[in-house]
Amino acid sequence: MRKLIRKSILCAIVLIAGATASAQTRHTFANPLDLLVGNERAIRGGEPIVLIFQDDYYLFVSHRRGYWYSPDFRNWTYVDAPNYPGGVVSVVEMDGQLIGCSMNNRNVYRCLDAKKGVWERCGEFSSDRYGDANLFVDDDGRLYMYFGWSQIMPFQVVELDKTTFKEIGEPKPLFWSDIKNHGFEVRKPEDVIYSIFGGRREYGPEELPWIEGPYMIKHNGKYYLQYAAIGLEFISYSHGIYVSDSPMGPFTYSEHNPLTFKTSGFQVGAGHGSTFRDKKGNWWTICMIPAQYGEGGRGSELAIYPTAIDAQGVMYSNTAFGDYPQYYPDERKVGGADNYVDWKLLSVNKRAMVSSTHENYVPANALDEDFKTCWAAATGDAGEFFTVDLGGQATINAIQLNWDHIGAQRAAGGGMGGGMGGGAAAAGPQTEQLYQCYEVFVSDNNLNWTKIISKPQNKLELKHDYNELATPVKARYVKVVNIAT
Repeated sequence: MRKLIRKSILCAIVLIAGATASAQTRHTFANPLDLLVGNERAIRGGEPIVLIFQDDYYLFVSHRRGYWYSPDFRNWTYVDAPNYPGGVVSVVEMDGQLIGCSMNNRNVYRCLDAKKGVWERCGEFSSDRYGDANLFVDDDGRLYMYFGWSQIMPFQVVELDKTTFKEIGEPKPLFWSDIKNHGFEVRKPEDVIYSIFGGRREYGPEELPWIEGPYMIKHNGKYYLQYAAIGLEFISYSHGIYVSDSPMGPFTYSEHNPLTFKTSGFQVGAGHGSTFRDKKGNWWTICMIPAQYGEGGRGSELAIYPTAIDAQGVMYSNTAFGDYPQYYPDERKVGGADNYVDWKLLSVNKRAMVSSTHENYVPANALDEDFKTCWAAATGDAGEFFTVDLGGQATINAIQLNWDHIGAQRAAGGGMGGGMGGGAAAAGPQTEQLYQCYEVFVSDNNLNWTKIISKPQNKLELKHDYNELATPVKARYVKVVNIAT
């Protein structure tokens, strides 16, 4: 396969000179997030949920019989869990245990050992019609379910019996989409990144939006019900918030909406996720964002943004620099949503020099901040290189390289990194390795080079390889040299 750089982003941002990320303490990260199962990247990072359980962060995504945990949000361990619900999941802590369910599925599960992936069926819902079910346990211990996944149906809530998981009373409608009053919910055909219809029909100019992905949090006695609109395939995919004094409503639309909205830069879109508190008490919103593997079509990845709730009870997030470096949770300041490092993108639209070019995958494509374009060398041979001229000496704190392969595709039903849907998700031996081995050099004159990153035997499939330099370097030219792909 040929080498493909899907943005060679050289930012004033941070990893180590001459080593891999694991050799130093990392202070910063950049979206999109790399999600791995073993050495391979996960096929899909959809509908993410993060919570703290027994002093570890747990990360759950859709269509996978497994999940991840981490003590620090830096180093993640994947847990294979064959009896875990799978599908589009909801997981909540109730009475000291993790309880999980899946969209449009009657079965309820409880976790007996989170780090070993031991789950068992413990109950059955009254219905299998709960689209994007979200379980919520209130401070008084009562259990509620919020659900909604439709262009025409409302979000609803119902209280559940904690023992039988059956409905207590009838589901209560809460709200519908409202394109006349909520501008960010409008589906515009020109905002489509890739069609979910596969050419079978065109998008209409006034289609009703999808509202989906309910997620409830409580803060200072207020209930914040998060929802996603208008669909993953749109660049304006976002979150909104409704607020209430009661878990059953009525709910009031937040005039600060959308909560998350990201339509520019390399990483776009910010919907269908969850909001959680870190160990310091700060809020974060983790989102499902559109991805495109090797021009292979539709997919999803993850992004995370700092979020806060102000003294007036208004919930807000900071997405403007969402694909720039920010601090890990344990290094974020307490209060507010300002978490970005004061580093700016150095490489955008700068001059590039390359060893070769394959067809129309021109060098400028690697520096235009558009994740749908890329540069590719003519071969995957050792020695192929990409050089960017920053136009003058600059201070470089970090380098992010975004890799893929021409024509690479990850089908939604299976492939590298484990099974999808109802299948097992353990990562077994692969017939094809998609690792990128490379080195990075800097220079002031394009003649004499100093090596700052060396990964000759990399075995991690890092699509968005973010390298925080241990010590910033000053240089005008940055060169990425292929060793093996």
